[in-house]
Amino acid sequence: MINCLKSEWLKQKHRFSLKLVWISPLVPLVLALILMGGRYFFEAAFNWWYTLLLPGTLAMMVAFTVAAEKRHNRHGLFAVYINKKDLWLAQLFMNTLQLLLLNLIFCIDLILLGALLGITVPFSKALIGNLVLFVSLAWQIPFFLFISEKMGTFFTIMLSLIGNIGFGIFFSPTKLWMVPFAIPARLMCPIINVMPNGLPLEAGHPLGDGRVVLPGMLITIALYFIISFITTIWFNRREVK
Repeated sequence: MINCLKSEWLKQKHRFSLKLVWISPLVPLVLALILMGGRYFFEAAFNWWYTLLLPGTLAMMVAFTVAAEKRHNRHGLFAVYINKKDLWLAQLFMNTLQLLLLNLIFCIDLILLGALLGITVPFSKALIGNLVLFVSLAWQIPFFLFISEKMGTFFTIMLSLIGNIGFGIFFSPTKLWMVPFAIPARLMCPIINVMPNGLPLEAGHPLGDGRVVLPGMLITIALYFIISFITTIWFNRREVK
């Protein structure tokens, strides 16, 4: 397993997906500055981040990982590994690590740019918000690894955009917020006090209720391990083509 992780890390270092880890967090910051100026910089940047840039980047990283493995026929490893599940778990771990790095880099960039421009960025909200996003989006990694294997890159990215933007905006303010794709958007409402459509929350608004954060995180943590377990079994039973 350790060798699989080392191999996956070396492969990721030469892929465009690793560059996305550094580029993507800058995009919502630039958009927030251009469109909002200094006013509502924190809220606008976070809103662009979790509704569009973060899920889109995650889907691309996962899809590009699978596409590269298919293109190189998994570097011949599929035929010689007895426990093929190690190959799958290595991809799962590395993409999970990249999701964590994405959120940490966005958090650091947000705080540093705010300090540079003299804009107040609440440190605790920035840190908690990114950790919540990491936990609530992680289940999509094993899910989209499987979808990419079955349906390809384009379908994976389109499904991510439809699921995260469509369900995130339309389902998160409703009683259907527990639909997995809608959970990240719903959990962010009480943290940054902004609705998924970008409008600020008024005092006493139901979406500002922070009691949804814990159950939402527990649901997505359970999904991450359940989907990882099922897809690992599926991958381990695959035959060499």
